[in-house]
Amino acid sequence: MPESNLFLCDEVIHSLRQGIIVIDPKGFIHSFNRAWVSLTIQWGVPSSYNWVGTNFFEYYKCSVRGNDTETIEVLNGFDAVLNKNISYFSVEISLPMGAEQTWFLIEASPLKQAENGQVKGITVSYFNITKTKLLEQELMDAASQIRTLRGLLPICAVCKRIRDEQDEWNSVESYIEKHTHVEFTHDICPDCIRRHYPKYSSALD
Repeated sequence: MPESNLFLCDEVIHSLRQGIIVIDPKGFIHSFNRAWVSLTIQWGVPSSYNWVGTNFFEYYKCSVRGNDTETIEVLNGFDAVLNKNISYFSVEISLPMGAEQTWFLIEASPLKQAENGQVKGITVSYFNITKTKLLEQELMDAASQIRTLRGLLPICAVCKRIRDEQDEWNSVESYIEKHTHVEFTHDICPDCIRRHYPKYSSALD
């Protein structure tokens, strides 16, 4: 396959929602799709900017993340794909988009020559997963607020109050309300009406 065809970005690639770039072994961008342009506009890059020939590795270090641990992880992942140490790389990262943090799933796969399997570059995709991450955080927050009762509870055999961790005796209602998110409303069951308020028991019958 001619090398020029290896970096061809056709309409199929343009139709994808992921921002996609194709990078050569030295980190230079050879092609990109429309979703990539839309994504980088949110990073403050003019829509007219021609990404072809830009060294993405240098851009990523200087403009997107800075030289932090997450940046090193991403660039090391790209390098591992290029050098055939791994056949696929993915990582979730957060990037500032205006006043908000936006989460992306970054994936990198090798582009190989059909004749000899030599890696001639990598395809990198950015997929916005912010909605999924926010939902995940909401579920984690909800799970952290769920309190459950487990084990043996010391309860008085006469008055039915429960002894808590501070050796204080609580009514069943107050103990459960303190250890769960349950709130009680009060009613009277039919047996208690008949036993304690017999003059009203006829209404039950």
